[in-house]
Amino acid sequence: MFDENGKLRNPGGILEEGGVDYAKYLIPWCKGNSVSVDQTTLRHPRDLISMLVENYRSDIYRIDSMSRRRVLDHRCGVTFDDLVRMFGKPLGKGRRGVGTLSFDWVRIERILGQMLLFGDIAILSHSPGGPKDMQRGFRNTLHRGQSKIINNIRTRGSLANSWDEMEICRALEESRDTFGYVRLSEKKGWDLYIRDHYGAPSGVEGAVPGNMAGMSPPGRASTMPLPLHLVYAETMARAMSRDGNVWGKNQSLIRSEISDAVIDGNGVSLPLDDFYIIHSRNGATHMADYTLQRSIGDLAAAAFRLEEVPNSDPKSWVVHIDPDLIRWRENRRDRERVRDSP
Repeated sequence: MFDENGKLRNPGGILEEGGVDYAKYLIPWCKGNSVSVDQTTLRHPRDLISMLVENYRSDIYRIDSMSRRRVLDHRCGVTFDDLVRMFGKPLGKGRRGVGTLSFDWVRIERILGQMLLFGDIAILSHSPGGPKDMQRGFRNTLHRGQSKIINNIRTRGSLANSWDEMEICRALEESRDTFGYVRLSEKKGWDLYIRDHYGAPSGVEGAVPGNMAGMSPPGRASTMPLPLHLVYAETMARAMSRDGNVWGKNQSLIRSEISDAVIDGNGVSLPLDDFYIIHSRNGATHMADYTLQRSIGDLAAAAFRLEEVPNSDPKSWVVHIDPDLIRWRENRRDRERVRDSP
């Protein structure tokens, strides 16, 4: 998302004009990391990150469509009340027991905590002023306790396990009167991804799909077609399963072995028998057919295309592998070589 000088790139994906080269790293990353996981495990990260992205998107649309007050406010993020509407109340009543902490909220806090450590979100609120400030809208202010929360998480060495450790959610609750909220950080380029993935709001002169700033050629499709934020949510879900085991780790291993076989072979495909052998060797024979089928209907999934070998007797088939998945593996291998070098 940033150039070699650390400056945010331009929307539109035109390299000559400073756009993001999504094909080099981010699209391959999506193809390599979008794996099938248990939907219960996936729900909280998916719903939370979708809400963060959708609210940010809506507020970008709002300011792009206005001639005045072009400033993001609490509507671009997620408040404590938003979380209650989505996930229910954090502390139980009745049969669940008064004061019993909902595990849903533990997961929410852990996701937010990890995103805060990564720099993907910021905690903000509106600083109240006089009557004129009430009319114009409050001033966005970084939450005064954000640095302390980050330090506490690092010092503790683990994410939240109790209400006392749920410092982000408690900060949002305590700042409800000043519209305390968390939003995607401008420092990580999320606004640029949103512009390139969703395109422009209707009625904005000069703006076209896939580029809310209007630099992309007319009629061009979305600059970034894949839902990067949903793959990110899947990645978070896999790392934060209830029992501590990483979901989808075996699938990632299988994808790596398939890609390695193609890279070390003809560069585009491998025999169907080898495709099944790799799944079987990793205890996932049942997943081979599902892998082929999933690539048909899931935009973010790597594509695997089955093709009969002409004039083969007995008949045989090869599986053509998504070039973006091959690129994902090549990128990983390059990083592994760098880490292993003296």
